[in-house]
Amino acid sequence: MAKKEKAYQNVKVECTGESNHIAANREFFAVALQGGGGPVLVHPLAKVGRVDVNAPRVNVHKNKVTDIDFSPFLNNLVATASEDCLIKLTLFPSEGLKESINESNATLSGHEKKLNQVKFHPTANNILASSGFDNLVKVWDIEKQKEVINIDGEHTDLPVSMDWNEDGSVLATTSKDHYVRLFDPRKKSAVSKGQGFDGNKGAKVVWLGNSGKFLTVGHDKTSNRKLSVHDSKKVDTPLATQDIDTGAGVLCPFYDADNSVLYLAGKGDAAIRYYEFSNEDPYIFALSEFRDNESSKGACFIPKQAVDVKACEIAVALRVMRDWISPVSFQVPRKSDIFQSDLYPDTYAGKPMLSADEWLGGADKAPAKRSMKPGTAKEEQKESTFTAKKSAEQLQKELDAANAKIAELEEKLAKLGAK
Repeated sequence: MAKKEKAYQNVKVECTGESNHIAANREFFAVALQGGGGPVLVHPLAKVGRVDVNAPRVNVHKNKVTDIDFSPFLNNLVATASEDCLIKLTLFPSEGLKESINESNATLSGHEKKLNQVKFHPTANNILASSGFDNLVKVWDIEKQKEVINIDGEHTDLPVSMDWNEDGSVLATTSKDHYVRLFDPRKKSAVSKGQGFDGNKGAKVVWLGNSGKFLTVGHDKTSNRKLSVHDSKKVDTPLATQDIDTGAGVLCPFYDADNSVLYLAGKGDAAIRYYEFSNEDPYIFALSEFRDNESSKGACFIPKQAVDVKACEIAVALRVMRDWISPVSFQVPRKSDIFQSDLYPDTYAGKPMLSADEWLGGADKAPAKRSMKPGTAKEEQKESTFTAKKSAEQLQKELDAANAKIAELEEKLAKLGAK
């Protein structure tokens, strides 16, 4: 764990809802802050130390922000979900915030109750999934500011967690109705459903790379924490289930497909456990754990593109603490100046492979990969190309204003003619 002078101090996170309470891309992390409205701190990973209490923020909601996700394709585009039932898409300067932003670039309106989660599509540009306390899962074209798919009638209680598979052809969800579901949102009738954990706390789901398998973590009726591995072709019966412990906190899973390592970070836990996934029974093998003397409220992992290959660093977690963000570096103990190719196979490149219309039309494409070897990967484009088209509501508002102005001018002309 990093010492406080090498961490992010003076950050009091608003831990509302079922999310992980923090998100990160290769250059920034974002957290909802305590305070009026829905302020969000977007902070450079490279800038450690004490965060100014008056640091600029993204403040585009009227109520608390419940979840955050960065675009996988644009480092300076962030999606925020809120208790105000809205999703906002906000562009910020590629070098970081210089002043607060109070107006978003796009607004997605359609949920009737507060939002729970937002999740960008891994390969299709401008596609975003959302879930809310109205028990709905929706898919949006963010550029058109338009709801393109609505999954209603499937979840009888809150969809707690959701995750796209590697190529974004299938969305997995867990729900407080104790079921796990898989579906291609473009084919709403084709839903696979299986019994999940029967505890009262929400379970989480994560895909295990391109293996065709996914993992769920949750509680049983006696408050034991468990994990289960499922085959996407036979959802109703887990391939394997393991007991973890009797902890009370919700476990958040993160999977590194490059190294086949599963990390479990629990809310209220002082540890991060990690396991190896194998595509053969018993599937999950315990490796070790990071342990601290202070528990965390949430966590995320930075993308593999941002780890330090020279230090044989294979993962970095960001833990949400009481009033600071704690980075945790996972390193393989090797002493060599040579690039360790076995630790760093080609990784997710963060490039769109499909347009929104192509994906909605039924196309699927595997994600692009890039080399981790220093100096071999081309510099990705950092300037944003996201431009939201005006929604029907915005166009109607502008038309109403124009008609009102015309009516006012006609009235003035009529008065002048009468004279």
